[in-house]
Parts: sequence; C-alpha cells; structure tokens
Amino acid sequence: MLKTVIFDLGGTLLHYRDGENADFRNITRRGLCILRDDLLARGFAPPPEADFLAIVFEHIGAAYTTSLQELRGGSMEAAVRQALGAMGLAVDDGLWGDLRGPFNAVVDEIVFPREGVRETLAALHARGYRLGLLSNTFWAADVHDRHLKAHGLLDFLPVRVYSSGEVHIKPHPAIFQETLARMGVLAPEAIYVGDRLDADVIGAHRAGMRTALILSPYHDECIEDIEPDIIIGELPDLPDRLAAHGW
Repeated sequence: MLKTVIFDLGGTLLHYRDGENADFRNITRRGLCILRDDLLARGFAPPPEADFLAIVFEHIGAAYTTSLQELRGGSMEAAVRQALGAMGLAVDDGLWGDLRGPFNAVVDEIVFPREGVRETLAALHARGYRLGLLSNTFWAADVHDRHLKAHGLLDFLPVRVYSSGEVHIKPHPAIFQETLARMGVLAPEAIYVGDRLDADVIGAHRAGMRTALILSPYHDECIEDIEPDIIIGELPDLPDRLAAHGW
C-alpha cells in the first residue's frame, strides 16, 4: 500500500533559474560581491574583487566536484568559509551568522513555483498521503525552507532532507533510506517524484521505492534500461495517475 509521496525540490516543486543559467554561477557571484562588501565595511581587507571571486569559486568548484564524484554531501557555505580562511580572513561562527543572511538572500530572486504545486500537495494531503522532501542542494536548509514557506508549501512537507546537511547525495541509496526512516515508512510504501533520471529515478529505484518522473523544460535525459513507474507532464497530473495505479 502506498502511504507516502516524497518530492525532489528544484525542478520538481520549485524552479531555480538564474536567467539562462542553471548552475547558479551568476547569482552566486552577486552574493559573493555582497559578502566582500560586507567584509570591507567590517574592517577586513579581502583581495580585489576579481581575485576574491576567483579564490572562492575555486573552492566551491572543488567541493562540488568532490561531492558529485563521491556522492557525498557538501555545502556552499562550508566552501566559502574555507576560501575565506585561505585568504587569511578569520570569520568565526558568530560573525558568519551575520554575514550569511545577505549572501544567501540573493537566491530568493530566482525562485518560482512549478505549475499547480500547492494545489497538488493539498490534494495529496487530503487523500491521506504523507508528504516529504528529499533534495540534492549545495545551499543551506533554511534557505530552501524560506522558499517553501513563501509559496505556501512548507506545512505540507514536515520531513525535509537536504543533502547539504547529510553524509550522501542522490543517487546514493543511503540518503533515500534515511528519508524513509525519518518518515517512518518502508520503501515499498513510498513513491519518489523528481525531474531527473540519473539522480532521482535511479536512486529511488535502488532504494526499493516506486518512482515518478516529472518532465523538465530544462534538460532531456535518455538512460537505457531506466524507466520510472509514472511519467507526468505537470504536478496536477500526479493524484489521478496514482489513483489509476490503485496506489
């Protein structure tokens, strides 16, 4: 019996689009410039802007590459703080707590909801499904929680697992299993809804879950021998497709 629907975040519930770029580089650059200006205002002496950006992006790139290669969690903020340390800028936890807000706030500008997202979550909740979220992300949990709250989605998703705070990332089965454990359900009782075959469908299948692929306007994958249980064009299709399968 299907009890739980677990969603991916970016591309599935909310779109994160930085103009024509999907890699967050432009918006990250803006946030880093704000961070550097804030450091200057507080009496620090960071390198010139071009050098500052180059050093930070080198650390971000290395951390992100390691995360993908080893399927291990990592975070933007950890990489940025490592870069600051490499530049001799001693930023303790207390000061970082003040600096991180403006740095992260720029991401809010590139978020918009997927069609029918709130109505779909409300319909699934009304039918008795427990809802949760599992997302690969390099940004902190509170950043995404803010976005979910802004679009009226947070209360539908009491269990939210973000890879930035976890040991593994998708498609490693451990992060799916951890999400299932936090929701108190077994893999056959859950379906995972995501927009990528490589991370979402493969990972959830390996963990023993059913899968639903929502078509993406931003990437088109073709992986042989990998088929989701359900394919939907937009989120409002999901409740009826689940019902049609007797789930």
